[in-house]
Amino acid sequence: MISIKTTRMKKLTRPLPPLALLIYASVLFAHHGNTAYDETARVRIKGTVTEFVWTNPHSQIYLDVKDSSGKVVNWGVETNSPGILTRAGWTRRALKAGDEVTLILCPAKNGQPVAYIGSGDPGTKVIFADGRELDFVDKTVDKTAVK
Repeated sequence: MISIKTTRMKKLTRPLPPLALLIYASVLFAHHGNTAYDETARVRIKGTVTEFVWTNPHSQIYLDVKDSSGKVVNWGVETNSPGILTRAGWTRRALKAGDEVTLILCPAKNGQPVAYIGSGDPGTKVIFADGRELDFVDKTVDKTAVK
């Protein structure tokens, strides 16, 4: 004999597997690509760092850049996660407010002052006023190892 309590429990738990699948699928597809950026273009901008946010899933570089009319525009530049940046030789103190830098980046397709710079896009990098460079090449890989 099936109790009313058991029947009610079955009715309440029946939607759980499809709900769990839906949640899993949304997490799986949550990570976005770089479709907002023109990854075929490399643009050079020069400015002053206002903030460097060392965070997952993507670190951010903010800098003030003078446009062609002399107006200061704040750019937001998405980059890699701290893990990837660390393997490329970056630290959380790699960029500081006030640093004068030139970035070679992939600009937004819509012309807004946002961009992407990072691994997966060869040629993107940060160049400091003194000539030092930060790129996105993994420094932990032994290139002399035989495959």
